[in-house]
Amino acid sequence: MSDSRDNGNDNSIELGHEESRVQVAAITWFIIILTISCVFIGWLMIALFNSFEGREQKSELESRPSPFAAERPKLPPEPRLQLAPNSEEQIDKREPPNLKQQHPLQEMKDLRSSWDKQLHTYGWVDEQNGIVRIPIEDAKRLLIQRGLPTRPQKKIEETPGQARQSQESTGPSHQ
Repeated sequence: MSDSRDNGNDNSIELGHEESRVQVAAITWFIIILTISCVFIGWLMIALFNSFEGREQKSELESRPSPFAAERPKLPPEPRLQLAPNSEEQIDKREPPNLKQQHPLQEMKDLRSSWDKQLHTYGWVDEQNGIVRIPIEDAKRLLIQRGLPTRPQKKIEETPGQARQSQESTGPSHQ
């Protein structure tokens, strides 16, 4: 049986390795061109970002503030978001909020205590019109004693035609 490496030639016995068919020159050129392309694209991106930045600076210099900008207060109206600036000084100095004084949990506790105070104490709602606020427990007790206000029931008078129709729908009465 013949060896498959022979291919029928006796002089191929000295070959101890496989011939390489990899084209090293083509791979080298590909890597060089790829590197140059990456550097060129990076340079183009930097140039593009610089042009954007230049446009932005130019538009900031050319833009004029609105004539109403001076009239507008710096602080937004109430209610504000938690941890939002509380004073114009804080906005001007660009200070972050003080979490020891303005912690959201403390805000919740303060809000809850003000609600509890409104629910459990007497107070004026509208002093000019004489409207007062009473504690919730007293309001519940008064509601149970007096009941809910209702509308008076209207008596519906039946006409003779309606009375006849109601008797016909129920059928003849047997006495």
